[in-house]
Amino acid sequence: MTQNRQQEKEFMATDWKLLRRLVNSALDACEALDQLEITDDERSTTVRAANGQTAGTVWDALQSAHIFPENVRYMVIRGRGQLGDSAPFVQPVSRVLQQTGLLAAELVGSQQLQVPIKGIDPYSPEREQSLESVIESLAAWYESHLVPNLESALANARGGEKSS
Repeated sequence: MTQNRQQEKEFMATDWKLLRRLVNSALDACEALDQLEITDDERSTTVRAANGQTAGTVWDALQSAHIFPENVRYMVIRGRGQLGDSAPFVQPVSRVLQQTGLLAAELVGSQQLQVPIKGIDPYSPEREQSLESVIESLAAWYESHLVPNLESALANARGGEKSS
């Protein structure tokens, strides 16, 4: 591996295990909250900590669920800056995570994912497709096209060196 490629690998070091733990825990929490079907009247319900003390209300906990990660994000930004490890721009992989997260948020609470809809694809306005099929197509594209095609292209460009 060339020195330049080694520096790139060090630059792009990502703790995917930690990232997966974070995303999976958030998904699991969101799924559990969604299944609770919290009503407006229940938002004022008192939440007690493990020691029995009042920790706030259901509404406070729901707000913390999105404020806490925002605060931690700024801690990470500050920390990376102090370590001289700050990102000079948003990496393409980071943009995938951002947009996928926004897309996932749009699906929460959707009850008609299987209904065919005409005109949702600006490139094929006459085509009927369900939201579920669009999401499945995107997931399949990541798995079957994006990653394998980039791996192959880079392996060829690197003279047969297997990409990792």
